[in-house]
Amino acid sequence: MGSISIMQWRKAYMLEFLENDVIKECFTFSVPPESEEFQFSQRVSETKTFGGSVFDDYGNDSYRITLTGTTVNEEKKFIYKGKTNAPQYLTGTKEIFELQRIIKKWGDGEVTAGFFRNNSTSITGERKVYLYDLSKMSVLQIASGVASRNYWRVFIKDLKIRRDKSKPKTYNYTLEMIGVEDNTKQAQGLFSSISDVVDGITKTMGYVETVMDLTEATTAAAGEVADHCARVKLAADMVANRDISANLVILNIGSAADLVSRIMSGSDSNSFYNAAKNCLHSVETFKGIVKVKSGTAPKGKIQSTSVYIVTFDSTGGSGVSYQKVIYSNKATKPDNPVKTYYTFAGWFTDEELITEYDFTQEVTESFTLYAKWILAVAKVTYNSRNGSSVSPQYVTVGERTSAPVTPPTRNGYSFDTWCIDYDCTIEFDFNTPIIDNIMLYARWTKTYNVIFNSNNGSMVATQTVTTGGLAVYPKTPTKDNYTFAYWCSDSGLQNVFDFNTPITEDITLYACWIHISNTVTFDSLGGSSVDFQRISIGGHAVEPENPVKTGFDFVYWATDKEGTNEFIFASTPVNTNITLYAKWTESECDVDFDTDGGSSVETQSIKYGGKVVFPVIPTKKGCSFEMWRVKKEVETEEGEKEFIYEEFDFNTPITEDITLYALWFGGE
Repeated sequence: MGSISIMQWRKAYMLEFLENDVIKECFTFSVPPESEEFQFSQRVSETKTFGGSVFDDYGNDSYRITLTGTTVNEEKKFIYKGKTNAPQYLTGTKEIFELQRIIKKWGDGEVTAGFFRNNSTSITGERKVYLYDLSKMSVLQIASGVASRNYWRVFIKDLKIRRDKSKPKTYNYTLEMIGVEDNTKQAQGLFSSISDVVDGITKTMGYVETVMDLTEATTAAAGEVADHCARVKLAADMVANRDISANLVILNIGSAADLVSRIMSGSDSNSFYNAAKNCLHSVETFKGIVKVKSGTAPKGKIQSTSVYIVTFDSTGGSGVSYQKVIYSNKATKPDNPVKTYYTFAGWFTDEELITEYDFTQEVTESFTLYAKWILAVAKVTYNSRNGSSVSPQYVTVGERTSAPVTPPTRNGYSFDTWCIDYDCTIEFDFNTPIIDNIMLYARWTKTYNVIFNSNNGSMVATQTVTTGGLAVYPKTPTKDNYTFAYWCSDSGLQNVFDFNTPITEDITLYACWIHISNTVTFDSLGGSSVDFQRISIGGHAVEPENPVKTGFDFVYWATDKEGTNEFIFASTPVNTNITLYAKWTESECDVDFDTDGGSSVETQSIKYGGKVVFPVIPTKKGCSFEMWRVKKEVETEEGEKEFIYEEFDFNTPITEDITLYALWFGGE
């Protein structure tokens, strides 16, 4: 068994689906060169496939073709779709699933007039599938007669698409085919004469411009395509004006003319641009090549103006711009990217970071370089396993860290230590140097709550005890008129709790009290406050000093708010907590009238806040009554006190005992 492989950056292929030698579907795609395998001289049994009968009993001119690739590169690429359809602009993932759709429809039904039918229609005519290797030859090679073979008739066996386990958003695919050499294939594809070459180029460029208008026309890639389209169109116009069709008929030999179209449809946008540029130069030089019948086309000139893209994948670091490099020139080593907690260690040609790239090498293809990083600062993550969160720590590689100052908390558990495994069987030694990012896991011990119900006494804090541990005898609670006795394990206070008992579940303990006194509370019902008294059981309360209340006179203390039952302090023992209430009567104020020798006027008793009634005017011999006055004490400027008289206003509320004085006019 043998295999062949052409090492390029990426290999471009095209599948062509024909019915009665008429192209019904066309699709270009690309795979890495190392993923191309052709096997021949192998005999297997006859197998039926959706492409028709596959005669697997092959000789030396038959091949088992396997093409594998990945969708890891999600940059959009132009997908050539043949003469009747505009190119598509797809990512790697959409590209491979579009191919899967085409293969499935080709196998499920007939194609006619460029469209698929379902299985309800019988298949008529001969159907064929051709695979073209677009990377093997140029137009100049074809014209000079030195081109190697680049196409096979194939029978598609299977297209397998699987998700990459290490890269969840990436798909790996394998296209399996059986290929045979088909020397009878004629140029029935895109171009059948050199005049069609000119027309085909112009039309294809029109398709590309349409795609650009509808997609990423503003990107740098679209800008390059527009430039090359202009050049190809210009060359096409020049060729169309010359009388050269007779001299260029050689291009119609075999499948050569077909291949002019294939060269324009590389595996991605860059190869498409380069192929279009090759086509431009080939059209300009065809006449001279045919005349001299030699293969001395200026291929060096074509390559020297080819631009390749060097992409820099910083693998999580800061962005690095891609570089456009002319063929055989050297890429420029960019400034080192940066990545938090890492040190940059060079650019590598493979994602496995095995081969470091030499920037003195000449660039002859597009490729991607990958940044290698060396961990400089390690992250220590703490998984509290359902406990409270703990912030991560960042440690210089090679140094040690220390346990978090504040351990996590978790209901029903007590924190024990940090471990290196989730099951917490191996304790982490914080004296260990940190050489990589690590995660530590909290180990917990189950705990139980010991709750103390003080039965209306002072509060006692709940205790948390690990499994099998002992509760601690708490501080003795207090309660008015009671003395604490002991803690019980039942609310009925029948079972005294032994604090030597291991705790294996949540438990509540209840305080037992001994009644030693009662409280006598005094409610003055709006009067001045009176302190409570604590009296031994069976003792007697002491009658307090009478309270005061504005506008009222205190009468006695009663056992009811209505004041009907007077409490007798000397003879009533206190056997329970009681409240005594003040009995009040409204106060009265006396208003006396001093007539200063005149006839007498009766004293008036006025309820507190009431008003005096103007009395009968008194008489006095030889005098005339003027007014009733009230005497007030004032302070003189010298600081001495003296009395003055002023007329009394009978509209004044009476709040105390007063005397009114008569003022007379005249007299002896």
